Amino acid sequence: MSAVTKNDITKALAELGIKNGDMVLVHSSFKSLGPVEDGAETVILGFLDAVGEDGTLVFPTFTQNDFENAYETWHLDKHSDTGYLTNYFRKREGSIRSDQATHSVAAAGKRAAWLTETHGHTSKRIGNMGDTAFAPDSPWEKMYQENAKVVLIGVNSGCITFRHYAESVYVEDCLKRIEGSEKYDYMEDRIGRFKKPGLWPSVCNEWAVAQLEEKGLVKKVKCGEAELSMVEAQTFVDFVLSCLKNRDNRILWDINNVWTADWAAWVDELESLQSK
Repeated sequence: MSAVTKNDITKALAELGIKNGDMVLVHSSFKSLGPVEDGAETVILGFLDAVGEDGTLVFPTFTQNDFENAYETWHLDKHSDTGYLTNYFRKREGSIRSDQATHSVAAAGKRAAWLTETHGHTSKRIGNMGDTAFAPDSPWEKMYQENAKVVLIGVNSGCITFRHYAESVYVEDCLKRIEGSEKYDYMEDRIGRFKKPGLWPSVCNEWAVAQLEEKGLVKKVKCGEAELSMVEAQTFVDFVLSCLKNRDNRILWDINNVWTADWAAWVDELESLQSK
């Protein structure tokens, strides 16, 4: 197979529906593409061409190794543990990285500065990855608001980080429903937090994406040796939130395990508090 070119990347993205002005988040395996002409820069240029001057390109630059100490060891030039392309991109001239220990992103393009300028600096949201990771001022909230297109290069749907954003939004909503209750602190204390075991609605991406595929809401295309797929952030998050709010436990990662039953019991108790 001949090496993948910039035009190959741009053409594949056009088939996925990526167009000028889009905000695109990329989860990637560079090696899955096979040989690439001129390496990582070709992939980045292909994406930048696809989103155009009015678009914004985003890569996750997460801390995963030594995760427990992420907040103590964080600095803006810390190695990204989410793949070769993410490290290449974060160090590339013109890229801006958000300042958050576990779930930072790097961005380039028209709205890169706006996207990354705050990340848990002005607001918090309860979360098992820490209360800044998916905060209301985070790039994740902003990407959701802008309906970013999530592109996967040679990785499976388990990599879609928006599941953690949806989980945090849902838990926050649950707790807001019992604000003022004398049992509020008790209910909140049972929720899992960073380095604190507890209950959490862990979403199964694979099941969620399979349902969206059946509805024709996931696009796929071949590029080089890799499969590229795309789903819109709002489509994915809104579906996950709908399942969680409607208590469709098929969306949870460990269905049929005691852990899922414990979460269901927590929600039962929450709803009983609401009715009082």
